[in-house]
Amino acid sequence: MTKNTVQRLAVFFLGIPLFIIVVLYLSFGRNLLLVLLVLFIQVQALRETTALFNAKGIKVNRKLLIGAALALSVLTYFSPFLDGIIWPLLSPFETLLGLSSIGALASAAPFAFSKKEDFPSILPSLGATLFSYFYCGVLGAFMIFIASCFDLGAEPVFVFALMTLGNDSLAWFFGMSLGKRRNIVQVSPNKSLAGFIGGFLGSLAVGALCFFLFPKIGGRGLPALLVTAGFVGVSTIFGDLVESAMKRSAGVKDSSAVVPGRGGVLDSVDSLLFSAPVFVFLSLVFGFFKP
Repeated sequence: MTKNTVQRLAVFFLGIPLFIIVVLYLSFGRNLLLVLLVLFIQVQALRETTALFNAKGIKVNRKLLIGAALALSVLTYFSPFLDGIIWPLLSPFETLLGLSSIGALASAAPFAFSKKEDFPSILPSLGATLFSYFYCGVLGAFMIFIASCFDLGAEPVFVFALMTLGNDSLAWFFGMSLGKRRNIVQVSPNKSLAGFIGGFLGSLAVGALCFFLFPKIGGRGLPALLVTAGFVGVSTIFGDLVESAMKRSAGVKDSSAVVPGRGGVLDSVDSLLFSAPVFVFLSLVFGFFKP
């Protein structure tokens, strides 16, 4: 067993019990501790994302992006309180979508005052700015929504965590034990067909398990939950591959070295960022949780 594998397993077996304790027994303030963790993740993920662009010589205003992302996430957290007080016609989900658009406009607005010598770099910098805001700010705010804006505090958090982390863990396990056919996608040549299939089936299995573990979940029953799990599973896989493509382009193996055995924070939450809006949207469509 390699050192990387040992570190990965240690983080898993220490982090999962801590996560369960926080959600079950320290859920005051609508999972405030979990929300603070997501805010930290957003800041670090933005640092790592902008570092990837900097490695390609693309300049991004990191402080502006961090401020825009944190403002969006904090307002998302407080949106259930604001609903009916400041903007009585907007639900928390509509607030998240509206503020996401405003944040994107605010992130792009400074380019209107670019100097002549900066003209050649405007397009790559503008693209990197908007992508970084969307990737870490908007998608991260959907994680805040899951943690704090559904009516059942613990259930949506656990269901989302099981569908995504279950996919990731089973993909790793099947890839390590059965993965013979590799180099399926060039951006991540170590990924195997067995890993992809195992991860997707893991999401479906977890979706079925959640139907029995969390009887308070409403909605349209087991078939709808399996559909949700399937789409979350696919988005989890794509989230991992997109981040791998970003690292390939930047010429780095990991986004940083913050998390032992996994690399950077972005390496650890890339799948969560991609799957969070899918989970929120389908949960609202099928009525599993009410905002």
